[in-house]
Amino acid sequence: MTAATKPSIPLSLDPSSLSNPNEALLTHLSWTASVDFINCRFLARAKYTVQITSSKSNTIHLDTSHLDIHSISIDGTPATYSLGVPDKSKPHLGSQLSIQLPPQSSSTPHTSSTITLLIDYATTKECTATGWLPPSQTAGKRHPYVFTQCQAIHARSLLPCMDCPSVKMTYDATVSVPKWATCVMSALSTVSSSSYNDETNENVFTFEQPVPIPSYLFALAIGELESRDISNRCRVWSEPSMVEAVAFEFGQVEEFVRVAEELTLPYQWGRYDILCLPPSFPYGGMENPCLTFVTPTLLAGDRSLADVVAHEAAHSWSGNLVTNETWEHFWLNEGWTIFLQRKIMTKINGDEKFFDFDVAISGWEDLKDSVRDMPDAYTKLIPELGDGDPDDAFSSVPYEKGFNLLYSLETMVGKDAFAKFTKAYFNEFKFGVVTSQKFREFFNDYFKDDPKVMTVFDWDTWLHKPGMPAKPDFDRTLSAACEDLADGWMAVEGDAAKVPTVDITNWNTSQRICFLDALLAKCSDRNEPLSLETVGLMKEAYKMHKTHNSEVLHRFCMISVAAGDATIIPVVLRFITTQGRMKFVRPLYRALFASKMGKNIAVKTFFKHRDFYHPVCAKMLAKDLEIGDDDAESDVKRCGSSQRHFVLGALVVVASAIGIALIRGKRR
Repeated sequence: MTAATKPSIPLSLDPSSLSNPNEALLTHLSWTASVDFINCRFLARAKYTVQITSSKSNTIHLDTSHLDIHSISIDGTPATYSLGVPDKSKPHLGSQLSIQLPPQSSSTPHTSSTITLLIDYATTKECTATGWLPPSQTAGKRHPYVFTQCQAIHARSLLPCMDCPSVKMTYDATVSVPKWATCVMSALSTVSSSSYNDETNENVFTFEQPVPIPSYLFALAIGELESRDISNRCRVWSEPSMVEAVAFEFGQVEEFVRVAEELTLPYQWGRYDILCLPPSFPYGGMENPCLTFVTPTLLAGDRSLADVVAHEAAHSWSGNLVTNETWEHFWLNEGWTIFLQRKIMTKINGDEKFFDFDVAISGWEDLKDSVRDMPDAYTKLIPELGDGDPDDAFSSVPYEKGFNLLYSLETMVGKDAFAKFTKAYFNEFKFGVVTSQKFREFFNDYFKDDPKVMTVFDWDTWLHKPGMPAKPDFDRTLSAACEDLADGWMAVEGDAAKVPTVDITNWNTSQRICFLDALLAKCSDRNEPLSLETVGLMKEAYKMHKTHNSEVLHRFCMISVAAGDATIIPVVLRFITTQGRMKFVRPLYRALFASKMGKNIAVKTFFKHRDFYHPVCAKMLAKDLEIGDDDAESDVKRCGSSQRHFVLGALVVVASAIGIALIRGKRR
């Protein structure tokens, strides 16, 4: 381990974790596991290298959630341990696993020791980090599939760990899977990455992650997978029937990584691969190191939604390489990533005006929606999380408000100076963690000779005041035509003679999205949806209800449901039951639930299809649809014990109604 990657002891404990990294720090994990598709579980062994960091240490505390612990040993000797009872008021924290350290001796005080901790365990069906799919929910329909999603604090349901972003560790893994399956992980495949075990009739895959990562970036997927190479360091993975489409759609990935390197530092992770998951994946993308997970809703056929991949690629620096120390500083992950994403796409598009075009309408309106619907405590860049569930605070605030802070700093010091600062920032904090205060201090020190930095910029307002920031003067050159068209449709009022004659046949996806976002914003500003007649005329003019572009379809469905268009319901239901991306399904379920025509339809549809959704998505939807204990219990009795964990999972304390639906500005 180099000096750059030497673990640092967290200065304070993370309230979202029950672990004690200030006394005993996990530095390396060797994970051995086999997958059991029949019982939806992993049988696993976690072998940790633990650095004892305090002379007062007599116990190691780890985070767990619904894990079945079989045995624990320290340096080969059975250890005494206990598993705490979960706090019913804070179920997201899980159960604290407390492991007694062996007695100290004068010759080997704990402060100078490194121990080996071995934990044999199994996951259970209540694991919120895993999505188990039967063959019917895959593209190939032949074999089951499993994938993980550990962010924010779901890793504790996959393995005992210190489930806080301040603890970064290296890892290696050996995973046994059925003969027909392939395993991929957030790590590098070893030279002899796969072998066949004659005794068990299984394939065995091995991986190494030499760069320290926090627990939320530990990830794997197992299914019937194929790959295609895009470049020497970039490859795409998916089910066989989708792999060619995936290879085309994300064919620019090498270019995204190269541009990001120009903006920051050389790429540190060896490979940048992409896995396109089955439709129930709940996010647009997840930045797992070496292997970004993406949703198939990005497969538009024209690469028009590839900015999500640009966003995830940017996370290789902001988030993965430089990580928020706690979830209260999440904006440092996402604000920087949105900033880099827009810089990448501006370079790709070859037009400096594109930077403002992407944010002037869509980004700003996303932020307005979150600020309107989230509690004030969660509209601060540094939200008041305490020991609450970080998922509760998920919204576009850390993304778009964080971006606007960086945009304002760039405007203040100039683009060239800020570009140099960007490189210096990532070089300073690479392999480590950062807080808002550390960022502020580093920025002020870097620009200490610029008087504006110390006198003009109001850090306290940006970081601690709830609500919207002052709106920057965005260049609206590229968005003007889209906004003008939206104005035209606002004036139609059901009169066919007033329908705008602008031909949008040759408009690209970004322009269509900008037009629809502007229309949604104008309806929101006047607190009145378009009339049913106007929506009918728009359907006739543009046929957007028939598009296969998920971003366009989602927005048009939102407009139509708000107008009370009952004919759009079959389109909406097909959309929300064939993919599980929370950005799309949550707002549409909420819109149906809020309408006279769709309230009962929304609830019935959820109960019918909830097994299709990832557990995190299911619990969010249950909250959105106001499904309480009585509703869930009666449904459990109807659906049978084999499905109970899906309903019970839906009752966990959840994010606010608008939260994850608007996140990830890329957007998840």
